Amino acid sequence: MELKTIQTITTDVLVIGGGGAGLRAAIEARKYGLDVVLVSESPVGFKNNTAISGAAFAASGIRKEPGDSPDVHIKDTMNAGRFINDRRLVAALARGATQQVYDLIKFGVNFKRDDGELFVMQAPGHTYPRAVATEIFVGHHITRPMRQYAASAGIQFMEGIPITKLLRVGDTVVGALGIGDKGQVFVFNAKSTILATGGAGGLYLRTDNAVGLNGIGYALAYEVGATLRDMEFVQYYATAWGKHGRKIYDYETLVPRGATIRNSLGEDILKRRGMGDFSLVTRDIMARVIMEEIVEGRGIEGNVIIDFTTIPQDKVPELYGCGLVSKGGGYPEKVQVAPTVHFFMGGIEINESSETGIDGLYAAGEVCGGIHGANRLGNNAITEILVFGTIAGDKAATRASKMNRIPASQSKVAAEVERLIELASGRNHENLEQLQWSLKQTMWDKVGVIRNKKSLEDAQREILTLREQLGTVSLTDYRQLSQAVKLANMLTVSEMICSAALTRTESRGAHYRTDYPEENNKQWLKNIEISSKNRHMTLKVIPVQGAEGYRKLG
Repeated sequence: MELKTIQTITTDVLVIGGGGAGLRAAIEARKYGLDVVLVSESPVGFKNNTAISGAAFAASGIRKEPGDSPDVHIKDTMNAGRFINDRRLVAALARGATQQVYDLIKFGVNFKRDDGELFVMQAPGHTYPRAVATEIFVGHHITRPMRQYAASAGIQFMEGIPITKLLRVGDTVVGALGIGDKGQVFVFNAKSTILATGGAGGLYLRTDNAVGLNGIGYALAYEVGATLRDMEFVQYYATAWGKHGRKIYDYETLVPRGATIRNSLGEDILKRRGMGDFSLVTRDIMARVIMEEIVEGRGIEGNVIIDFTTIPQDKVPELYGCGLVSKGGGYPEKVQVAPTVHFFMGGIEINESSETGIDGLYAAGEVCGGIHGANRLGNNAITEILVFGTIAGDKAATRASKMNRIPASQSKVAAEVERLIELASGRNHENLEQLQWSLKQTMWDKVGVIRNKKSLEDAQREILTLREQLGTVSLTDYRQLSQAVKLANMLTVSEMICSAALTRTESRGAHYRTDYPEENNKQWLKNIEISSKNRHMTLKVIPVQGAEGYRKLG
């Protein structure tokens, strides 16, 4: 298999990723009158987590709730994150949220309203109602208008191109290299580069994430020297239907309106556990208790039940528009559900300017770590992508407007092309798809909701074996080459998660170990950083900034 002619695209700002964070960053950067290219493997604005989300996000300034403020939003977010969030990033999130609502209205997004005013909802973990949403609770009602606005602003879209490497000259990132489905090589040369590639739900057998979210941004940043943090924290949504957990049943909407979550004995799981105040039941807690019911033998074929029959009829109209109940009133009586991978709290370490610590490289959205700590508070994801997409676009454009373009190193380009050719030169008949499924099964079974030392060490060994097998795969087309690159990245990110989870000898937020079941604030108000040193994965444990103020909690 040979790679074809190299095509070079020059731009001022390169945005990698076509979801909400990438679109918001591109729109902001374009305001400076600079050339902006947005490259995405999937169609821009579609087939990403923003597009398939529930389109709700938190903004404390929309409804003038007595007592609510960005400071209360900060407190709620820190509490959900079990106090290992970067408070500076949380403050930027909370204080930048309200403006994003008005910006989206300008981009053509239609929000749900009540008597002409923006409709504001309550979500678990939030002290006050502060979530807004589009008229129909589907995320493409955000991304589609943003795509149209970005296109009208002159942003260039390049779709169907997976990025395989960030290009660096000295200590500066100067763009990226990608491959097309017919073997074309694209070299993007940029003054500033923004990673907005989303999370890594595709590492797991069960996930509600968009197809193709395999953690490429984590691996790309790691390879050019960026630091990652909090990679042990993977959020699981508690109630998803189907063999691979693709369809979410929104217990956060259903339970407050009367639905009941039951085990195989018919018991109300929340009552059984003495969890009477549902507003305090964050996603990490709900996923854990459901998984414990299943593991302890009170599940039904690996699931529990959402019982709809206990919803009062007068509450049914409140579910219209959520994709749960039709206007005819029809809904299932009972549905089998189980946890599914929903969100990655960990990712690239950034500061309040979305800088990654690598000159010329910025990041925004789920690819970043630090904002959510050990557990993401519901409705903070879209807030994050919009606020930090704006910041990244602004800072990247400011830098680009002052910089001369540095040409990409031809030797580095040649080396990456050679690496891809070598990856495609395997001679055995290992099945690439089977290797991917083996990794997903390993991550779900051994690095999932419930973990321990043995399961994590077993996973590490299996990851090593899969990496060796990948080196012998025989590829037959360029699509398979792209998949092989992804699998190599998936293995790297999976190793990060296992290593960090083994290092953190406690349970905190979404990270639960049966051999260390308690949260330990005395020893573990700390973050775990991961970086590459001499091509070896290195972990560093550092105290949380301001941790002394939280030690009394444990």
